[in-house]
Amino acid sequence: MRARGLAAVVAIVAGLSASAQSLPIENIQLRGDRFRGLHYREMTEEQRALLNNVVNSARAVTNTTGNGPFNTLLRSPQVGELSQQLGNAIRFSSGLSGHERELATLMAGRAWTSTYEWYAHARYALDEGIDAAVVDAIAAHRTPDLAAMPAEDAMVWRVTDELLYTRRVTDATYKEALAVLGERRLLSAVTIAAYYEYVSMLLNVDRYPLPADAPPDAAAAARALEVLAADAMYREPRGAVSPRATIPNEDTERAIAALGASVERDNELPRLARDKARRAVLRQWNRTAIEENDVVAYKFATELLDTRFVSDATFSVALADVGERGLVNLMVFMGYSNILCAQQALAGAACKL
Repeated sequence: MRARGLAAVVAIVAGLSASAQSLPIENIQLRGDRFRGLHYREMTEEQRALLNNVVNSARAVTNTTGNGPFNTLLRSPQVGELSQQLGNAIRFSSGLSGHERELATLMAGRAWTSTYEWYAHARYALDEGIDAAVVDAIAAHRTPDLAAMPAEDAMVWRVTDELLYTRRVTDATYKEALAVLGERRLLSAVTIAAYYEYVSMLLNVDRYPLPADAPPDAAAAARALEVLAADAMYREPRGAVSPRATIPNEDTERAIAALGASVERDNELPRLARDKARRAVLRQWNRTAIEENDVVAYKFATELLDTRFVSDATFSVALADVGERGLVNLMVFMGYSNILCAQQALAGAACKL
């Protein structure tokens, strides 16, 4: 049964890849801000291979120019390759409809006030048939009219809202979500929200710019998002949270584990930096007190998780401490850890890393 499931996922990805015409990439000029936009001619062979896999893979259905986090991930191409593989695994083995997937993505982008994430996925959400009133409500950090939404969409909103803003999923919500979505789609909604939190980290730290030819209305809507105040980023869970069985998905589990293993190596990210970033992620999910800590990685990770951004001073110090590749790997490690914590929250557990 597992073999048939994996074969189906591989067939979907292969079919989408085959249906997309192979794109020339020699003239691609990527965008960036804090991470300068790279041009193909200056890339290493590893970087060129990653860019080719991005624009000529299943992802190329919606990304033919390497937009989004890839200019940043090219600073660590081996890790970046595993990151894009994780993105494909999450998208194509989720069982979610397009509008359910985009709803979970929008919720994460809004929680992080990620301008580019919102710009890209608000358009995709509308294309998938999500009502504009729902998109507008999420943008305004309001509860949409859940009764007017399809039951599955309303449940995806409820689950991701709890996860993103309480770092838990209560027993009552879990029971209802399991009945409406089933195991696979429930796990996928949580995993996709956590994955796009990770993507938002990369975009926000870079201050990734919108394209110069962005439609004015879409660009204005993305730039109009108000940064959430500290007291709007977290609220106490309302209801009991009990331990539950972990929901398996072998396809995404393998991709998550491979990404984690890639940044657990000392040559990619020093052990001290990993340990301090891990403590920062655990602090956010388990609501423990901030440490008095002078380690650069801890200060960077804590500021990013607490505010969703990092100041120029914090960015400069971290860049000088670990370099571009190390800083990208630090964010990847944080994102990987965030996904693990989200899946443990779905299982009714405090996070352990």
